[in-house]
Amino acid sequence: MSRIIEILLFVTPFLAFAGWRLLFPSPLPPLWLLQCLAAAVALMLLALLWSRHQDAGDANQAYVPARLVDGQIVPAQPAPPR
Repeated sequence: MSRIIEILLFVTPFLAFAGWRLLFPSPLPPLWLLQCLAAAVALMLLALLWSRHQDAGDANQAYVPARLVDGQIVPAQPAPPR
């Protein structure tokens, strides 16, 4: 199953390029397509920044790695303040 996903991930850019050349045979893409792509990239960057902000801890706070306590996995977390 993972091999199929790897193949699809490899082939997708080539299929997208072929579809683009079939749908828009002119040398330049239409303006609306460029605007949509720019908006998608901007949304992706905003989502990455938001995700990083949500996951980031305080730089001066100690880190406690995940550990096994009584057969249960305790997830990684910032150390409690002293």
